[in-house]
Formats: sequence, structure tokens, C-alpha cells
Amino acid sequence: MISTYKKLGLLFVTTLSVALMAGCNDNLRQFIVPVPKPTGDPGAFSHAVVLATNPVAGANGITMHIDVSGDSNAGQVNTGPNPVFLGKAGSRVFVINGDNTITSYIALSPTASAVNTVTQPGGVSGTIAGGTSSSGNFYATNSGTNDLSQISGFALAVTQTIPVGTNPVAIAGSAANSKIYVVNNGSNNVTVVSTTDNSVLKSIPVGSHPIWGVMADNGVQVFIVNQGDGTAANPGSVSVIDTNLDIVIPCSGTGCSATTRAISLGFTPASSSPNFAFYDGKRQRLYVSNTGDSPSSISVIKADGINLGVTPQIVPSLLANIHVAAPPTSVVALSDGSKAYAALGGCPAGTNHTNLLSRLGSCTGNQVSVIDANALVEITPPISVGAGAVSIDAAADASRVYAVSAQAGNVAIIRPSSNSVSMTLAPATDSSCISNCAHVPFTVRVFP
Repeated sequence: MISTYKKLGLLFVTTLSVALMAGCNDNLRQFIVPVPKPTGDPGAFSHAVVLATNPVAGANGITMHIDVSGDSNAGQVNTGPNPVFLGKAGSRVFVINGDNTITSYIALSPTASAVNTVTQPGGVSGTIAGGTSSSGNFYATNSGTNDLSQISGFALAVTQTIPVGTNPVAIAGSAANSKIYVVNNGSNNVTVVSTTDNSVLKSIPVGSHPIWGVMADNGVQVFIVNQGDGTAANPGSVSVIDTNLDIVIPCSGTGCSATTRAISLGFTPASSSPNFAFYDGKRQRLYVSNTGDSPSSISVIKADGINLGVTPQIVPSLLANIHVAAPPTSVVALSDGSKAYAALGGCPAGTNHTNLLSRLGSCTGNQVSVIDANALVEITPPISVGAGAVSIDAAADASRVYAVSAQAGNVAIIRPSSNSVSMTLAPATDSSCISNCAHVPFTVRVFP
């Protein structure tokens, strides 16, 4: 057996021989050691997608992609005519157009991926909103024909239409659940649809004139925003559905109705007219924007620890009504749970995603409210942005907030670290466009 010392000696001799051989050559031999290069900012793989419409009848809309890490326009995609809704399913963008077609493409490859147009079956009308579930398919509500279209995420075609309630206007679903919950504004109920086989499982009565729905990140609860009818008997409220039992969960505390199990919202519930809600997964609470409340407000629903299997039951309740500077149109919470931001568009009371485009001319508000999630108060003063602040969303890493100003025609990029606008971006004009080229941004969603 060769000893360790002999092994080291042989290694030294071999190394010395190589060095001497290299020295006998007139050319210097260089050894190249590869140095790993940075792989890039992970934020580069996130886009804030802004949907803009052209108010001219029949004119195509666009989506503008903002690179989250670079704060730059990463590309634009032409949609169908007069788009009304921006949705997502998995990695894909789905834009519902005014002619009931649906534009779809890979979200993070706006300039490279194929843009597909999905055509609805003849007779379908009033396509207004959409959503997804664990199936990966996209579902679109057809408010004019009281049904739902399933769009295959693989084939990118309508594979089935499903009858639901009257005037379906929204869908609550997520990748954590194999069911979707269809909000029926005209029949004051929610249709539960299995996305495994598209069967209708149940119809659940909720509050008056439901307008929006959102599912908790874990898929266990669904929150239905009831806009109400402007009376004390049917105020603006939230109904919370348990997705295991498919029942409206009892509530407790201020504003809770023992009869309807709905939680009234705002300082003046009869006229609060809520329109939108955002679920904060970090704190397990719901932020709701009230378009008609006096004074203007954001309501917060406490939803952490809900448990119907204990005595007494742990049920949702109203945590706070937060006074904000002007009527809000939408709201978002940062992923770290520290703050929430509300777009104060100042739109007429009752404005929601179904009628927003017809009311943009009246949305003159130019502020974004910052809400301290610990103290549940508005941090003053609000942030000034362009006129018509109607939509808002936040980056997944809580580094940026995006506020769309429809009248100003731009998007303000807000830094939560300083609560200030770092820059604004506007959709680029298509160089091939000759007339009617103005696009009005009105919705933003961050992908993935």
C-alpha cells in the first residue's frame, strides 16, 4: 500500500512536470475559470398587466405589460374590440371582449407567445366576467343568457355551457378548490359548480344584488359582496360561504344579521353600495370598497380562525369601517399584511365592473389611500395620482403598488417603502394606427 506521504510526493512531482512543460513553450497557456453570472432579479418574471379599452365602438383594446423588476413597458398585446374584463387562469391572460370573444395568451411572454381568440357559441350574450379553479380551465359568465362557458385551458375553446342563476356577473374560485361559485346578481344567489365534471351542485341564497366574489387562498371560504338596493332592509353586506358545507356561515358582532347571516358594511349600510373585495391571505381578512358610503369607507371583515366545529363557533365579523378621503373603487393589501391601498376614483355610487366603462367620465378622483393594517386607519395624506383612479393591485413581493388612472390614461407605480409615486407609464400608441388610437386603461392585475 502506498503511504500518504508517497501519494503527496507523486502529486508534487506531477504538478512540477506540468509547470516545466508549460514553461518550455513560447506561448503562454491561460487557464480559463468560468465565473457564474447572476441569474437576474426574480421580479423580472412578474408582470403588471394593464387592460385598456378604445371607447370607439368596435375598436380593439390592448394589454400593456409592466416588468415589475424593471419598471418598464415589456410589451403590448392587441385584444378584441372594446374589452370589459381581465382574468387569469394558471399562466395565461384571459381578456373578455365586448363582442363576447375571449383573447388569451401566455402572460409572461407578451411579445413571443401566440395570441388566441376564443369564439363563443352562437346565441351567448353579455359575457362580463370570469374565473378559474384547480382544473386550470377558465370560466366566463354570460349575463345575457344566464349561463357559464367553460374554456379549456389546453384546447382554448369553449367546451361546454352551463345554466346558472339570473344575470351572473362574477366568479369566485382558486387553484385550491375544485369548485367555482357563480355570483347571480339578478336572483340573489350563488351557483356552485364542480369543475371536475361541470355539474351544478347547489344554489345558495345570499344578500341583495350580489356583485362580486372572492375565495380565500386556501379555498375554504368564499366571500360574496352584496351591493344592496339602497334601503335599510337590503343594505350593502358580505355573505361568507363555507366551501366544505356549501352554506352561508353565521356571523357575529356589529352589523350581523341573524336572519340572513350577512354582515352589513360601512358607516351607512343602506347606501354603502360595496363593489369589490380583496382577500388578505397574510392576516386572513377581507377588505371591501364601499362606493356610496357616507363618509367614504373601506370595510374590513375578520375571517381568521373560522371554525364551526367548536362551541362557541368562531365565525366572521366586522373588524372595522375605515374612513378614507374619497369614494373608493377598488382595494388591495400587501402580501406582508402591513398595509392596504385603495384607489379613490370618486366614481358614482354603485359603480362596479359591469358598468364602470360607461361611468369613467364621472370618475374624477385622483388619490390612492394608504391604510395601516395594524391601526386600521388611513395614513394621511393620500397619494396623488392621475384623474380617474379606478383600479389597483400590488406586486407579490410587496415592493410596488400599481394604480390605474383612466382619465389621465396612465399607471402610477407606487413604492410602499415611501408611499410615493416613483414613475408613471402609459400605453404606447400603435404605430400602425391612423385614427381613433386613444386607449383608456381601466384594470390592472399582477401575474403570476
